[in-house]
Amino acid sequence: MRKNIFTLFSVLFLSLYNAQDFEKNQLVIKVKKEFFNQQKFDTSKNIIGVQSIDKLNSNYGVSKIIPIGNANITTSFLLEFKNDTDISSVSKIYTEDSKIEFAEPNYIAHGAGVKGPDNILNFPNDSFFFSRQWGLYNNGTFSVSGMNTTADADVDMELAWDIETGDPNMIIAVADSGLNLSHEDISGRIWNKSVEIMDGIDNDGNGLIDDYRGWDWVNNDNNPADDHGHGTNCAGIIGSSANNGKGYAGVNWNSKIMPLKVLNSSNSGSYANMANSLYYAAANGAKIVSMSIGGTSSSSLLASAINHLKTNNVMLVVCMMNNNNEVANYPAAYSTTYDNVIAVGSTDANDKRTQPFFWSSTSGSNYGNHINVVAPGNYIYGLGMDSNTSYNSYWGGTSQATPLVAGVASLIFAQNPSLTPAQVRNILQSTAEDMKGISSEDIAGFDKYHGWGRINAFSALNSPLLKSVEVSNNSGLKIINPLSNGHLEIYNNKKINGATRLTISGFDGRIVYDQSINVNEGKNIVPVNHITAGSYLLTLENKEYKKIFKVIVK
Repeated sequence: MRKNIFTLFSVLFLSLYNAQDFEKNQLVIKVKKEFFNQQKFDTSKNIIGVQSIDKLNSNYGVSKIIPIGNANITTSFLLEFKNDTDISSVSKIYTEDSKIEFAEPNYIAHGAGVKGPDNILNFPNDSFFFSRQWGLYNNGTFSVSGMNTTADADVDMELAWDIETGDPNMIIAVADSGLNLSHEDISGRIWNKSVEIMDGIDNDGNGLIDDYRGWDWVNNDNNPADDHGHGTNCAGIIGSSANNGKGYAGVNWNSKIMPLKVLNSSNSGSYANMANSLYYAAANGAKIVSMSIGGTSSSSLLASAINHLKTNNVMLVVCMMNNNNEVANYPAAYSTTYDNVIAVGSTDANDKRTQPFFWSSTSGSNYGNHINVVAPGNYIYGLGMDSNTSYNSYWGGTSQATPLVAGVASLIFAQNPSLTPAQVRNILQSTAEDMKGISSEDIAGFDKYHGWGRINAFSALNSPLLKSVEVSNNSGLKIINPLSNGHLEIYNNKKINGATRLTISGFDGRIVYDQSINVNEGKNIVPVNHITAGSYLLTLENKEYKKIFKVIVK
């Protein structure tokens, strides 16, 4: 009975997000820049300040005008009509106005992941990392009905962490259904805007009051809490706090997560919300946006927002969707137009393209000539939204593969912040493992089912391309790994100053070294004698900065 009910739900879900739907009585327009005057724009009077457009708005009963992003930069607006309106016809009429660059419906997109029932599988009585996070480390023991497991069908995350664990000053935005902001395994990783004070005032003048930890465009408030679960799972794949004795290890151990809520409790969201989140991410310093969402309608609004990310050197990582077909979904389809976009498909624990996902026999990772890479995306355990100690939910979809790729991309940027998104995409593609899927789909080089292959984090961080671009002078804090001869070498490029606590601990939490040291600019040598050979966690922390490293002592 459980299987039949779940299959019915999956069919309904697939039919829902295959529809080319849009928000009722809403239209998105972009005013040509030469005709827009910020001084004349007035939401209180419901005018844009361009006579012909304001006349159209009056004639068709526009009741509300909402800027998308910073109106002076984007010149884009969401129009809401007070009465039922034929949006398809009206959009054509607005397009005929020579002062309008484009007019289109406010299309709806959907998250590309489905949650499974809790506690359906049995696992060995050990840590969640070894028993559940097969996409990061797959020793061949992950067991699930209907799917074989192949050892090393993973991204070699445990090896990649020997090289890089993430930059504490980097911001990774997750545009999704929000985040369980109080979950014990990620609450300490949430981005906070230093210039915004919780005082009921828009301190930074961006039109959003008290947006100190992201924004919720669904409910138009400053609380991007998750009411569906999709966003919490996706954000946790990137940023679950590692090595705290709880739950899971995120791909990135140090960077901040910026939660941006654009999907509602039904896992659907408008293109206007998505575009707003992209403009917000760029304006507030995000280096990467992970967006596990897709809709079947192309959109000038989305394309403009993605181009804005490109101009600001921001990478967008997006999902291919889960319909097991070649139908293009957006924003993934824009990967052929914008080289800061990377479109991600899903693989199983046997390294084959996911077909099907556990939740529907007709599902599967979408494919097409716009795909860039694939990554593990089926039976992905993670953080839950139902409680602050929820760990037993798992999901399946290209949605889950997407944040994994975003997390690995963030480690590449941490190693060399001078790289462009296009260069990081090239590194991920050129180091991906090829010809892992079935022979009829996974051919040598690029193919439409796997792109350039399944990503490998370790190979990406060892890529000669990563080192071919000169690193900026203030790019970070480095250690020489492995540690040898009882000495730790720290290279500090203006990232940390003065008295700093240095701790080295085993993965069981046992501290083997704990001292306060003075870290100077340049090369620092710290004696760390009498530590038994093995793998450890090294933490450097003061009031302004904290970074965790994975190190090997020889």
